[in-house]
Amino acid sequence: MKTRNHKILDHPILGYFLLMIFSFIVSSIVSNFIDSKLLGSLIPGYAIKREVAGMEIVQANGPGHAIGSVLAIGLFYIWFRPSFDGMLKKKYFLQGLIFLAPVLLIHWVGSIVSWTQFGTGSVFLAFLRAFAPGFSEETAFRGLGVANYLRKVQTEKGVVTIFWLSSIVFGLAHVANVLVGAPLLISVGQAAYAIGIGMILGAVYLRTGNLWPTILGHMSVDFMEFIRGDLGSSGGIMSSIGVGDWITIVAGVIGIILGLYLIRPSKRAEIVNLWKTKWS
Repeated sequence: MKTRNHKILDHPILGYFLLMIFSFIVSSIVSNFIDSKLLGSLIPGYAIKREVAGMEIVQANGPGHAIGSVLAIGLFYIWFRPSFDGMLKKKYFLQGLIFLAPVLLIHWVGSIVSWTQFGTGSVFLAFLRAFAPGFSEETAFRGLGVANYLRKVQTEKGVVTIFWLSSIVFGLAHVANVLVGAPLLISVGQAAYAIGIGMILGAVYLRTGNLWPTILGHMSVDFMEFIRGDLGSSGGIMSSIGVGDWITIVAGVIGIILGLYLIRPSKRAEIVNLWKTKWS
């Protein structure tokens, strides 16, 4: 089969951001039909009203984002066929979950503590809403862009670069919560915490080449948080910090430590070889 000319995507940094935007566009379009128009009209309380830049909007995010993200991954496969081995595989799935386990367990404890302070909302709605960040954020911030970067830059230095880039961009994106009503200080703090979580998620993806562990881990974290009464009613926008939140911040710190450990110098050649194999 003739090799496709990838042009702009051959620029690894530019390609990372373009694929991130592409993924969000695809998942948002699908979500508009499935979440907003279909599920939003069928499930009471699923859609949430928000004020953005002085305008009131009705927003619903959930399984539609998951379907859209899988579609974006499928289009990525088609574009790069037959070179890419894929990111939704069984291989290293269990290993990835084991890597994530310490952070997830501490985070779940923090969420449960928060339930006692902020009360609880609908478990069913929390489950539906967790699909959106679990699939769309993992596909956008890690899945497509990281894979494309390591298609072109298969060096130990490249592994470190994309690790930090994906983690920092993921964290800084959470500052945008200030646009939908979150206090600035809390949004900045949430961004710092998200960088830590992004580091462990990014390291697991780099070490395994499998996006499933990070998708399911991310989903579980947001599911446990969306059960909270305050976050359930606001669609995940935090307005105050409680004892449980400090425990989840500890989880973020552990994420930093484990993330750096997973991509330590002695493991970087192994990571490079894994991704060379995935792009062979």
